[in-house]
Amino acid sequence: MKFLLIQLYQTGDVVLTTHIQREIKNAYPDAEIDFLTFTANKPVLENSPYLRNILTTDRKSGLKGLIKIIIQIRKNKYDAVLDFMNNPRTALISLFSGAKNTVGYATSRRRRFYNTLASRLEGSPGETKLSLIAPFISDFRPETHNTRPELFTSEAADEKAAEVLSSFGIKDSDFIVTMSPTHKRDTRRWKLKHFMNIASFVTEKYDAKVILTYGPGEKGYITDNVPVMPENVYLMPQLSLGEFTALIKRAKLHIGNDSAPHHIATAFKIPTFIIIGSSHTSWVFSSPEHTCITKGMDCQPCGKSVCAISGEIPCMENLTADDVKPALERFIKNVFRL
Repeated sequence: MKFLLIQLYQTGDVVLTTHIQREIKNAYPDAEIDFLTFTANKPVLENSPYLRNILTTDRKSGLKGLIKIIIQIRKNKYDAVLDFMNNPRTALISLFSGAKNTVGYATSRRRRFYNTLASRLEGSPGETKLSLIAPFISDFRPETHNTRPELFTSEAADEKAAEVLSSFGIKDSDFIVTMSPTHKRDTRRWKLKHFMNIASFVTEKYDAKVILTYGPGEKGYITDNVPVMPENVYLMPQLSLGEFTALIKRAKLHIGNDSAPHHIATAFKIPTFIIIGSSHTSWVFSSPEHTCITKGMDCQPCGKSVCAISGEIPCMENLTADDVKPALERFIKNVFRL
């Protein structure tokens, strides 16, 4: 069978869809699987042994771009198109794909665009995404499927990551911690001052080497507020997405917000300690080496981009580094026996 999986954005959501091609291959070893995403996210899918092709389009391509990708998809004659987004653009792509089976969630407001509706599984994002492969697997049972995302890096990206570590004087044997203090949404971004406090804490207590990471256009958020890096804390140089992925792969621990780097670390089985604001704790992979902490306010999780209480965003401001340190210490002790 020929499958097309659709997840255009965000990068973290693309990462969280990468287990699907593996699970399809387990059920259909001879399946030909393609993936449609935005061009910017292609690097996180490259080198996957499960994918035949990665199709790309762009956010600002307009009607012309939409028609172009639909024509390309129709030429490929897919047996099944699995739309994990169900937004207006992807619904139209599915509708006009020419595929025998166009699959969307039964709960989608655009369910009329699909000829195969899948009952939406409750649980983590990875579990929910399994819903769309259920129609193709007899006696489907979600508990028999692995929902951990899986990524692969190129040799060139691995070499670049090694070069970055070497430039900082960091050895593979060091306790390398990647820390991602940025996020596009204020309500999901723990305050930078708290992150820096934690960075100093882990360098002093565990002799860690902390690498601060950031996404496109986010470097200034760090440099404007932290002009001089503390000892053993390093600012990641500008890297491509593929190189960035390879750098996180070299870490022993990842600390950050609920964002793409968190899911990338999870894909490489790097233990993660995540600070949760407006998002749900279900975004953290269910496994002992992955955990999170929240302020525990009654309004959490609100899922909103703007805080209804205050511009200071209490769940992110009032959860202090001193609140977090005991939980982080317990986590490190349990996972690393340090």
